[in-house]
Amino acid sequence: MRRDASTPNTRHIVKPARPAPPGLVLRELLQRVREVGGDAAAILRRAGITPGVLVRPDSSWLRHLTRDQFTAIYHDCSDVLEGHVARRAGRPAMNKAEVDLLCYCVITCATLQQAIDRAAAFCAMLGGRAGELSLQSAGERAEFRMHTFHEKRDVSAFLSDLTGLSTYARLFGWLIGQDIEPLTVRVCYRPLLDDAVTAWLLPHAITYGAPDNFLGFPARHLRQPVIRSATELDELLRVFPFDLTTEQSRSAPLSERVRTIFGTALAHRAALPTISQLASQFAISVATLKRRLTDEGTSIQALKDRCRHELALDLLRDPALSFGEVAARLGFSDATTFTRAFKVWAGRSPSAYRRALE
Repeated sequence: MRRDASTPNTRHIVKPARPAPPGLVLRELLQRVREVGGDAAAILRRAGITPGVLVRPDSSWLRHLTRDQFTAIYHDCSDVLEGHVARRAGRPAMNKAEVDLLCYCVITCATLQQAIDRAAAFCAMLGGRAGELSLQSAGERAEFRMHTFHEKRDVSAFLSDLTGLSTYARLFGWLIGQDIEPLTVRVCYRPLLDDAVTAWLLPHAITYGAPDNFLGFPARHLRQPVIRSATELDELLRVFPFDLTTEQSRSAPLSERVRTIFGTALAHRAALPTISQLASQFAISVATLKRRLTDEGTSIQALKDRCRHELALDLLRDPALSFGEVAARLGFSDATTFTRAFKVWAGRSPSAYRRALE
């Protein structure tokens, strides 16, 4: 059901699921592209689709789109609509390369809170082209604010801001390897889109007529560690943020998240967190942490050993580093303790490993 702009401010709830096929989203976007003077036919041609489908009385063609076609059409429609509202505001639009750079800026952060703060700093350098980001936390609740600079609050501006909120929600969940739940959305618009289209972009509770655009979620997520690597980000950015047909924030195994935390700490020469600190980060008990790792066929000690072993292999390739320096980088008290551990991991001594590299 579409509601026109005269509808009074209401609280509008959608179920946390995508209730319609992706073609419904594209049909809406292509219509909006035509309304602002964009070339919808050219967008379809670039995706390998005959533009004649636009005048067909039915939309059965939408049910046969491949994932790559959906992503390409969504990408191009977003570019046209974002370019339209940007030109209207007298500024360039934020482009895909800048979105990628923002993601590369946050991938090295330790926690979600640091990632959000860094994203806000990055967007501030763009002089309003990406909105103004901020974060507030009080008690058990946090709220991410994406201030809009769109003075005209029409459907094009709404789509632009809704896409931005969707992008951040999916990026934040992907960074910590789990869905951010429960997540609520407040927007400074009236419900200008079909409910099913809105639900596809942001399948969460939405409040319309708010003073600005917000994502609300439990503050405990801010302490969650960033578990993704730069290599994983390279893969993500091939289609992000335009591939809405794939969940970007699907949960990563707990063992993977713990291993990433240990690897990051070792890379930064920081002390490895204790099991109590890890349990606190994941908002679970120590007993639950141990049980879940056991269910995944590993343990805290096994993950520590694996990370130390992998880093030791890299460090030993540098002949300028003494065994004592390698031991210190790995958090061992001395070279003797390190040598004993390395023999267990590799079945030979560090010196034998170095000789084999020569």
